[in-house]
Amino acid sequence: MVRSIDDPKQAAKFLYRATFGPKQGDVDDFLTLGTDAWLDDQFTRSWRLHRPLAEAYANASNDKLNENARLSAWWNRSLNAGDQLRQRVAFALSQIFVVSSNGGPNSEGLVEYYDLLIKHAFGNFRDLLEAVTLSPAMGKFLTLEGSRAANLDDNTFPDENYAREVMQLFSIGLWQLQSNGMPKLDANGNKEPSYTQDDVEQLAKVLTGWRRDTYLTPMYADDRRHDFSQKEVLGQIFEEGQSPQDDLTQAIDLLFYHRNTPMFISTLLIKRLTISNPRRSYIQRVSNIFKDNGKGVRGDMQAVIRAILLDQDVLDGKAMANDQKGGSNERNFGKVKEPLIAMANLCRALKVKSNDPTRWWDFPATQNNFGQAPLRASSVFNFYQPDYAPKGEISDKQLCAPEFAILSMDSMRRISNRMWTVILSHDSTDLKRWSWSRRQYERKINNPDEYIGLLNECFFAGLMSEELADYIREMLATMTAENREDDRKINDTLFAIQCSPEFRCQE
Repeated sequence: MVRSIDDPKQAAKFLYRATFGPKQGDVDDFLTLGTDAWLDDQFTRSWRLHRPLAEAYANASNDKLNENARLSAWWNRSLNAGDQLRQRVAFALSQIFVVSSNGGPNSEGLVEYYDLLIKHAFGNFRDLLEAVTLSPAMGKFLTLEGSRAANLDDNTFPDENYAREVMQLFSIGLWQLQSNGMPKLDANGNKEPSYTQDDVEQLAKVLTGWRRDTYLTPMYADDRRHDFSQKEVLGQIFEEGQSPQDDLTQAIDLLFYHRNTPMFISTLLIKRLTISNPRRSYIQRVSNIFKDNGKGVRGDMQAVIRAILLDQDVLDGKAMANDQKGGSNERNFGKVKEPLIAMANLCRALKVKSNDPTRWWDFPATQNNFGQAPLRASSVFNFYQPDYAPKGEISDKQLCAPEFAILSMDSMRRISNRMWTVILSHDSTDLKRWSWSRRQYERKINNPDEYIGLLNECFFAGLMSEELADYIREMLATMTAENREDDRKINDTLFAIQCSPEFRCQE
């Protein structure tokens, strides 16, 4: 694992993975500070929570905390908060430990849950898993709250929903894994399940007896609803008579120390932060750090994040070869940006600000236009499956590109239209809109080389290709020959930038 980045292009790529997009000057600041110092600074910065901001926005509008206030707070924190790495990791975690407004808690519960992910993003995975389990928002969403011991007279049984998903999605996954994250195969070449239906039923008994008071405090134990019988989960005995907390502690430990968990969670985080098709050796290196951070600690999230972002494969541009072979293929490196990341990159490049001095508004109309919004997935399986592959070349090569699952023709149109609206909002005074200053673009628009250099700095942090630069240069020449106004030149070139594959993909 590489510990230092001193190349401007590598620094730019790093910042696109570790933040919601670099702003002007961020690459130079990163290089001046140094890789380890930058990470240490991010790991120790005070977290910027969302609920206080969402509450302030609701109060400013004489309203209750609602989805507009919650999503507005998300945009403000994602675009402006100094703890960018924590905010970025929390967003990744929100797509692993999914809670959603669809069938779930209210806006207060959702924003408090997101803050839980922010607080635990740099802690220990075991603490994160227990906090998620006891979250009243999760209790509501996956119906653990109120689950009680079986009553045969009433024909009621413990709720199995959370017991199943905490294994399938939040810890060990469906299949037994090798140390490199690939599924184990039996003698017949079939994948081996990591748990059985009986394990689900037994774990459901273990997790009975938890109740919700408010959305702002963890669920509490209710002995009257707990199943005190002996249980057996994944081959481990839960002794008769254990309290709800004792059973919960043992269950979290069981999942945390399961051999699958490091590989399963590391793979999900890699796909959310860096590339869609990591090599097995990359997964194994990160998993080893999950197992032991070098100081005998398992589940150290800071060490895992550092390992993900600084792995040699990431810096060398290596990804899984076609057909899941053991080699590498640089053509398969990178990932498609999900819509919210692309929009955040654009807005940070433009340095957008709110026109309303009292609050931000959900000007992008996030859910309607992007096919996703924080904590608004259609189900616990997130906006897309981590191994989704669109039909055609990607699936034929046995690769994956998860974000394509929400990039339909209609969503692409909506995303581009909303980005166009942001570009046109530079002089907006509408209180419910965002705006930005384009003075530096106006000063350079009639000097193509300087203007393209500015676009490269602001929107690509120095990574713009010569091909794209030539395309923009030709656009400017054509519009100049047609006597187009500077206003039109700026608008059209910025729109072309955001439409480009280079902008919509992450290296």
